[in-house]
Amino acid sequence: MEKKVAIITGASSGIGEALAYQFGKEGFRLLITGTNEKRINAVSNNLNKYKIDHQTLIHDVSIENDNKKMVDFAIKSFGRIDVLICNAGISIRSLFENVDIKIFKKLFNINFFGAIYGTKFSLPYLEKTKGTIIAMSSLNGFIATPTRSAYVASKHAMQGFYDSLRLELLNKEINVMVISPGYVKSNFRLNTLKSDGKKEGPSSRDSKKMMDPEFLAKKIFIGYSKKKRNMIFTLRGKLAHLIKNWFPRLSDKLAYKEILNEKESLLKSN
Repeated sequence: MEKKVAIITGASSGIGEALAYQFGKEGFRLLITGTNEKRINAVSNNLNKYKIDHQTLIHDVSIENDNKKMVDFAIKSFGRIDVLICNAGISIRSLFENVDIKIFKKLFNINFFGAIYGTKFSLPYLEKTKGTIIAMSSLNGFIATPTRSAYVASKHAMQGFYDSLRLELLNKEINVMVISPGYVKSNFRLNTLKSDGKKEGPSSRDSKKMMDPEFLAKKIFIGYSKKKRNMIFTLRGKLAHLIKNWFPRLSDKLAYKEILNEKESLLKSN
């Protein structure tokens, strides 16, 4: 039987890297993509150690034609696509009144349209394999937090898009799974942008309380195997989802307090 194929965007570190190892060890052939050639090559070297069949591609998910090239390259290399994992993303931490709209658009082009483009070009091939789309969202896909308006908006948009797409694909047997983790140990926080587009750097948030990417990747693969619809992790995340739906005013107060208590909180000067 021909081995299945997974495309993983943003696979140079964090969750994307962990997913590459997880799906690879489960027998998938992989196309891993990212913008950081040095990091992608490092992940590729690790995959080689496990003798995992894979290809790499340096590309920008925010560019529509780059996504077409990604899908074309996957088909040329492997002849099929079984899983598309839309993982690439960035964040901005800024009060909306201070953020440069160009940076706001940049985030949306990566987080939202970066996933839309890949999905659009992959659909014909996923239909043939009755495949799966895995969209990496966040708790911010349904819970708003202050000073993250661009990120929150992009993840809400992603959640809404894939909920709608799932309904359109019911009769085509393409599974759509949205992943909503909380804080994860990765370089994501290091690469968070400020209002002017510059990287923030290290955060004071305690990484010991964050999820390990490897643990998350294992859970996601289990969810994929069971054709899950949505995945929310940790008791805290599930409670947050419940409170948001049933007690929205309380949810607002808790979300505000959460960000206000950050050591470098932007709300303290607001």
